[in-house]
Amino acid sequence: MGDEDTIAAISTPLGEGGIGIVRLSGPEAVEIADGLFRSPRGLKLKEVPSHTIHYGFIVDPESGKSVDEVLVSVMHAPRTYTREDVVEINCHGGIVPLRRVLELVLSRGARMAEPGEFTKRAFLNGRIAIDQAEAILDIIRAKTELGLELALERLEGRFSRPIKELRAKLLDLLAGIEVGIDFPDYEEEALPRERLLTGLREALQKVDHLLEHGRDGKLIREGLTVAIIGRPNVGKSTLLNSLLRENRAIVTPIPGTTRDRLEEWVELDGLPFKLIDTAGVREARDEVERLGVERALEAVEGADLVLLVLDLGEPLTPEDRVIARRLREKRTILVLNKLDLGQSFTAEEAAQALEVEPEAVVEISAARGDGLEELKKRLIELVWEGQLEPREGLFLLNIRERDLLQRTQEVLKRTLADVEARVTLDLLAVDLEEVLEVLGELTGESLT
Repeated sequence: MGDEDTIAAISTPLGEGGIGIVRLSGPEAVEIADGLFRSPRGLKLKEVPSHTIHYGFIVDPESGKSVDEVLVSVMHAPRTYTREDVVEINCHGGIVPLRRVLELVLSRGARMAEPGEFTKRAFLNGRIAIDQAEAILDIIRAKTELGLELALERLEGRFSRPIKELRAKLLDLLAGIEVGIDFPDYEEEALPRERLLTGLREALQKVDHLLEHGRDGKLIREGLTVAIIGRPNVGKSTLLNSLLRENRAIVTPIPGTTRDRLEEWVELDGLPFKLIDTAGVREARDEVERLGVERALEAVEGADLVLLVLDLGEPLTPEDRVIARRLREKRTILVLNKLDLGQSFTAEEAAQALEVEPEAVVEISAARGDGLEELKKRLIELVWEGQLEPREGLFLLNIRERDLLQRTQEVLKRTLADVEARVTLDLLAVDLEEVLEVLGELTGESLT
């Protein structure tokens, strides 16, 4: 059912806290814990019912000294996370007691678990599909409520369920084809060609739907980096503070106040964005400012998106044009700031002079908050390439899943063409077996 050895690890973050947990999983989990546990009532963990919790102490068998006061949960296979016997020792949440308990567990025969090995065993023992195993990591690393919500949906089988249903329907079609191969006289009765065509078209529509509505899960998990760049004193730091809704960056009327990059995270419509406020870009007047400008340009190079901020109250300058030219290969929004202080040029004039699309220009007043909602909307549109969807339409795919779905799409199209060309059933069977193999990789059923 799983590996024959018993693994153990600290399952809570290291540091000080109310509770820390040492988890064991494997055939010897209960016996190892029982050898260290002492109950005031004389209970033996080997004799207690499954899914019960017990008060006592972890005791060093050699010295006879208590290591920690604990609550121990005992869960017998198969109704556990790994489908193996699992014991969780709830200790006080300090580094020393947790490590000491883990050392005793390892000295009794358990092996230190590798990173992710509990979830690996859950997958290998059929407790979860491979996409659900990936969803568990997404839950742990979620930076926003949307990320957590979508990860939980994956854990509940939102992706694996339609794939398994699709695989079952294609298996049924393959069975009909194989009957036709074994009994040529009953080929049309076993699987009418029209039924085969309908089944394949429905399968292709399902795959097309998943690819069309699938979004890059990396965006939700890791977010995007947005560099805020422009000349000195155009309002970059004020814009950062407005988006964060707190005074994180120092703001003064003196040009060049910001000398180094400042990074902060913000959530916009469920997406995590790392905002980078940079030093004003101009001809440096001293060594410190030169370093600040260099770091600003480095931030632009590593950014996913760029906000180029201009001062509406001042005419466009050669420096504005130089910065804009540097950004031609980047996804950029032109932010015309200080709308409340008057305009020296229009949005259309700025777009034409800096050679950007008019749709990429937003007028705002960072100080008053005017236009910020429109700016946030443009940022989200830029992320999804103009295709905004309601949250219930979001469906996350990682690179592996998208690649396998595209392979499935290609083979299904080829199979449909073969059916319409009336190729032999033997060739159609080969096509369908290939599709099923790829779908099995998506759920983990074909992995070795």
